[in-house]
Amino acid sequence: MAARITSSASSAEPAVIFVQGPSRLPPPPKGDAGIVVLDVAFASGGLFEQVTEPFIQSLGQRLLLWCDHHEHPLGWARFQGDPRFLLVPNRLAHACPELITPEIARRVGRPGCLFVHADLDGILTAAKLLRGGIEAWPGADEDARAVDSPGRGHALSDRGAKLALAIDEALAAFTAGERRDFLKALVSGLTEGQLPAELQEKVERAAALSLDAVRSAEEVASACGKAELGGLFVIRVQGRRKGRERKTLLRFAEGRARIGVVIEEDAVSRHAWLTAATFDEEMDLGDIPGLEGGRSDFRGAESFTGAAEFSGILRRLSVLGRR
Repeated sequence: MAARITSSASSAEPAVIFVQGPSRLPPPPKGDAGIVVLDVAFASGGLFEQVTEPFIQSLGQRLLLWCDHHEHPLGWARFQGDPRFLLVPNRLAHACPELITPEIARRVGRPGCLFVHADLDGILTAAKLLRGGIEAWPGADEDARAVDSPGRGHALSDRGAKLALAIDEALAAFTAGERRDFLKALVSGLTEGQLPAELQEKVERAAALSLDAVRSAEEVASACGKAELGGLFVIRVQGRRKGRERKTLLRFAEGRARIGVVIEEDAVSRHAWLTAATFDEEMDLGDIPGLEGGRSDFRGAESFTGAAEFSGILRRLSVLGRR
């Protein structure tokens, strides 16, 4: 077996590739530079063997570190003993930056490429690794926990809130090129310890626009949501919503019952989506048949025959929510 690669041969800034979802992994770059994967979940269902496992195999010994907290029973069981993988359940690690210690950073060295989940958690994890295991700012780990695991008692600073809002705006409204450049600039600036003035101004503008969108989504949640079946708050909307709006709807619902549910339905195709989430760390939504993917406190289901198909899932969720 070839000697294990431990770092990039070049001192140049590593390439950063952003991943928006575990089922959409870009191909790894060519060459022999070491690769790190941060806050990227293993794909759910059959997509694990179709997407995640082939990607891991293609990396081989180029993979220096895969750090994640989205528990995946099948995938994690296969790789838990592999020293390249740092896999800690969300119930123990509310965000990934806290897992990157100076010791981990020294072991990884200087990677040639990082695959990073395109959210605050992923970006702060990347910056912390590149800073040798040091937070991008004092309290950045706590900000990541507050944003990635809401309702768990974590405190969010104004700086963390503004950056999270700006990232959401970039994901929702920027062109692909603008989004890539903006997120890369954030990783670079946070690694250096300070955002350039022009980038900070862009963060301010994007955060303001994102806050307006969040308030609009909360109005939709208030109008379309209600308590159902005991233990549930369900928001039913027509049409597939963008990630930021769905996240806002879910957080609104979670704040009003032990389990929050968002159901989106396409009236023409009858295709429907159900997403369930809870702030309760003792509750495992993975125990509910029909719910897949995500963490133990965040699961989803799809239907090609309409939202009526979700009645059984809702009943089972209600039983869990009333315990």
